[in-house]
Amino acid sequence: MNWFEKAKEFKNLAWGRLSPTDFLELELCEIPNGSYLPKNMVIQATEIPTVYKVQDEYRGESSLRYFMDGVQRTILWQHHNFDGAQIPIFLHFSGAVIVERVRADRFVPFNALYKSAVLVPAFIYEKYEGVEGLENTGAEKYWDINEIRAKASTKSRVLRQQIEQELVHRFLEAEKELLIKDGNIFGTMKNKQVVGLIKTHHTLYLQEKYPLVQQMIWNMPEFYRSMNFSMQLIENCIASHRVNSFYLRIHQPSYPEMGLLRVEHNKVDVNELSSWLIAERCIRANCQRWDRQIYPIQVCEDYLRTQIPPSHQIRAVVKSF
Repeated sequence: MNWFEKAKEFKNLAWGRLSPTDFLELELCEIPNGSYLPKNMVIQATEIPTVYKVQDEYRGESSLRYFMDGVQRTILWQHHNFDGAQIPIFLHFSGAVIVERVRADRFVPFNALYKSAVLVPAFIYEKYEGVEGLENTGAEKYWDINEIRAKASTKSRVLRQQIEQELVHRFLEAEKELLIKDGNIFGTMKNKQVVGLIKTHHTLYLQEKYPLVQQMIWNMPEFYRSMNFSMQLIENCIASHRVNSFYLRIHQPSYPEMGLLRVEHNKVDVNELSSWLIAERCIRANCQRWDRQIYPIQVCEDYLRTQIPPSHQIRAVVKSF
């Protein structure tokens, strides 16, 4: 795949209006996001509100076979002259892969999807609508750079989620086994075969309704999990699909978030799944988030790094045309 053909086409169409800019990877910027618990989200414990020990003896056995991860890169590329205002234009690159375990320590790609696009705000998209590879971020205020950046970041995430959903759909048509996906499944994946692993804990789902349990989770030792709880959005008396979740500690902590995973699922055996995830916890030392990572997801990440242009390559290529 030639990742940069769509960018070249847009540059030719916008000749005379684009000017170079400093290289910037949007994922590394501080952009405000809603990490608070939505007011219309209903949290309900489905077990006695406390924490539970998963197992007394660690055996290191897992029956998990399929794993999935996706990545995105959003790069500040050029500035577009819009009636004298310099509007940032971003390039989007994303990919998702499912790997299959064929031996205990060997994985092969099962399926993969990739996407690239040029991200532009609504008022520029109107001028070039119909150009292949151009994506409307929805930003409408040409004077608000923060909104333009935030909308571009959101659009980039949506594009990645779209290819992830398509990849899951293809998997479900072909297989009946469990798929472990890096990231949320709430609001996107309703099938019982898909399980989501979340490694960041900005949103405290239990703090409001079960504050004592939230405190117990911060203090959980290794191989403990929280009670299972359900998450559901209620809007205009209409309920979204319900997702189950629980917290799991896969490493002995030296601080509250160390080794802490949050798992989202659509009804599985929580203790069995917890034991399998604990068995998958051994990873290579060069992983930055080693304490909350499982080895097969790291394999997915390493594979995607070989397929999607790294930042230094993007910088070199976009400067050459």
